[in-house]
Amino acid sequence: MRRMTHDPTAGGWARDLCQRHPRLDEAAIRAAVSQLTEGPPQAHLSAALELASLVASMEMDTAPVLAALFHGPVRRGAVAKTELNARIGDAAASLAVSVIEMADTSILDLTSSRLLASEAKDQTANIRRMLVAVIDDGRVAVLKLAERVVALRRAKASSEERKARIAIEAMTVFVPLADRLGIWQLKWELEDLALRYLEPDAYKRIARQLDGRRAEREGRVNALVAQLGEAFESHGIKAGIEGRAKHIYSIWRKMRTKNIPFDEVYDVQGVRIIVGNLATCYAALGIVHSRWRPIPDELDDYIAAPKENGYRSIHTAVVGASGMVFEVQIRTEEMHREAELGVCAHWSYKGMDPEDDYYANKVAWLRRALDAHEREGVGLADELMSQTREQRVFVHTPKGHVLDLVAGATAVDFAYRVHTEVGQHCVGARIDGVPAPLNSTLRSGQRVRILTAPDAGPQRAWLDPELGYVRTSRAKSKIRAWFYERDRAENVAAGRRLFLAMVDGLALPPPDPEALPSSVQGLRQPGAEGFFFALGVGEIAPLEALRRYLAARGEGPSQRSLLPELAVAEGPSRYRLRIAGRDREGLLRDLTETLSRFGMSMLANTGHVEPVTGTAWIDMDLELEGLYETARIMHHLRHVPDVRQVRRVAVDAV
Repeated sequence: MRRMTHDPTAGGWARDLCQRHPRLDEAAIRAAVSQLTEGPPQAHLSAALELASLVASMEMDTAPVLAALFHGPVRRGAVAKTELNARIGDAAASLAVSVIEMADTSILDLTSSRLLASEAKDQTANIRRMLVAVIDDGRVAVLKLAERVVALRRAKASSEERKARIAIEAMTVFVPLADRLGIWQLKWELEDLALRYLEPDAYKRIARQLDGRRAEREGRVNALVAQLGEAFESHGIKAGIEGRAKHIYSIWRKMRTKNIPFDEVYDVQGVRIIVGNLATCYAALGIVHSRWRPIPDELDDYIAAPKENGYRSIHTAVVGASGMVFEVQIRTEEMHREAELGVCAHWSYKGMDPEDDYYANKVAWLRRALDAHEREGVGLADELMSQTREQRVFVHTPKGHVLDLVAGATAVDFAYRVHTEVGQHCVGARIDGVPAPLNSTLRSGQRVRILTAPDAGPQRAWLDPELGYVRTSRAKSKIRAWFYERDRAENVAAGRRLFLAMVDGLALPPPDPEALPSSVQGLRQPGAEGFFFALGVGEIAPLEALRRYLAARGEGPSQRSLLPELAVAEGPSRYRLRIAGRDREGLLRDLTETLSRFGMSMLANTGHVEPVTGTAWIDMDLELEGLYETARIMHHLRHVPDVRQVRRVAVDAV
C-alpha cells in the first residue's frame, strides 16, 4: 500500500464536520480523509467530502460517514474492496460495499434501451436486489439516496444523455424510496434536481419567477412571522416560527396538476410553527384561525391521520392582512425531525438498534413487499417497475435512436423532443409507417416519423388541453413562446375569431364585449382585447373561457339554457347538431367514435351530400345536459378530419 500524506485542509474539514456533529469519531474520520488526499484529482476528493457531509447531516453515525468517504474511490478503482476493512473498519466497509453493489446492478438505463416486456423481469430483479440490500441494513438506503443527490448536483456539465438517465432513475426509483422512508430532506432535493434536467425550461422559468418577487414575498412572510410571535407570546405559547419556501418541483407539480399559472400557486411561501407538545399544536392552530381567515378545505390534520410514511403535521392555509395566501404548518420538534429525516431520526448514534420498534415499522413495508412477491408474485419491485413503465415511454426515431418521453406523450411532444424546429414546423406524423393524428398518444416500441413543412407553424389547438396535443412542459412552453412572438393584433384577432365562433355555433347572440373580462379573472391585460389576446396565446383554454361566460349568463354546466327553444324541465335535453364536412368514406364513423369517447350515442341522424360541392351535411340528435356539454361535444367534433363546421340548430329545423 502506498504511503498516504496528511492534508491539513482535509484535516480541517474533519474537525469542522465533527464540531457540527459531535457524535462522530473525529479521529477515525480524520484518519480516513488523510488517506484520500494523495494524488490527483482533487475533484474526486471534493465529491467524497460532499457526500460524507450530506450523510452526516442525516444524523448518521461514524460508520456511514466513513463509507461515504470511500464510496467514490472504490467505484473508480482507486481503492480495492479488499482494502476497505483495514482502512475504515468492518462496519463501514460492509456499508460501502453494499452501496457499491447496488450501483453495480445498473438499476435503470432508460435512455439507451427500450423498456420492453422481455426486459421487465430483469429490471424487476435488479430493483429487488437493491431492496434486499436495503433490508440487510437500512443505512444503505440513506447512503444510496445521498449518493444520488450528490450525483445529480454534480451532473451539470455531463452529457444530456447522462443527465436524463440519472434524473429518470431518481424519479422512478429513489424518490419513491425516500418517500416511503419519510426522508423529506433528500426527497425534495432529488425531485428538484431531477426536474432541472428533465424539464429545464419549466425549472428555469419557475426559478426566475421565484427570484423576481422574492423580496416582496419575504417581506410579507416576515411580517406574518412577527404577528404570529406576538399572538403566541400573548397566550403564553413558546414557538419557533420560520418562513418556509415551497420547492420548485412542488410548484411545478401543482401548476401541472391544476393547470394554473405560477401566479395562482398561492402557497409558494408559508410559515412553519414548531411547538413543545401535541396539545400546543392544536392551541396554535386555534390562534392562527382566530387571527386570519382560514381557507375552506385547506386544513389537513396529519397528526390525527398520519401519512403512510409516518409524516405528522397540521397543514392549513390562511389569508394574511395583505390578501396574500400563506400555508401554515404546525408540528412538534420531534415531528419536525421525523419529517426531515424520516427513519434516520430514530437510529441510534452508536448504530441501529435492531429492537427499535419505530425503525422496524419503517422498514416493515419493504419486508412485506418482498414476502408478498415470493408468495403471490407481486411486491414493491413490481410496483416500482409498474410506475416506471407508466411514467415513461420509449419510442424510436426513423434512424433507430430511442427517445424517452413521459407517459401520455403525443406525436407533437415527440417532435419537440427531437428538436424545437421540428416541432415548430410539424404538419403530420407516421407511427410504425401509418399516418396518424398529431395528438396520437405514443406507446413504447413505436417508430415515429414527423412530417414537416418549411412554412408551417404551431397551431393554437395544440395548447388546448381538451384536444390532448401536448403533454410535456417543454412542448407547451415552446408553442406558447412562438405565439407570444407573433404580432399582438394577430393574436387578438385569432382569439376573437375562436370565441365568437364558439358562441355563434351555439346559436347564442353575440356577446357584450364589456362583459367578457368579468367572466375570466386574473387577466394580464384588461378589457375585451386582453380577453381575446389571452385566448389567442393560450393563456385561457377556449372551453374554460366559454364555461365561465355561460355561467355568467346563467347557462353554466348545471343550468338550463335561457333560450326559448330550450326552456324545458330539469334533466337532459335533446340537442341537434348540424355538421358540414368533405364527403369521404369513414366520416360518419369518425364522428360516432368521437361521441363514444364521451359515453354517448345518437338518438337519430340524417344526412345528404351536395353533388356539386362534395359537401356532406349530417344532423345528429343527442341527449345532453346543457349548453356547456353541447359546446364541449361540438369542440371535439370540429377537430375530426375534414369537418368544416358544427352548429346547434333547433330540433324542428328543416
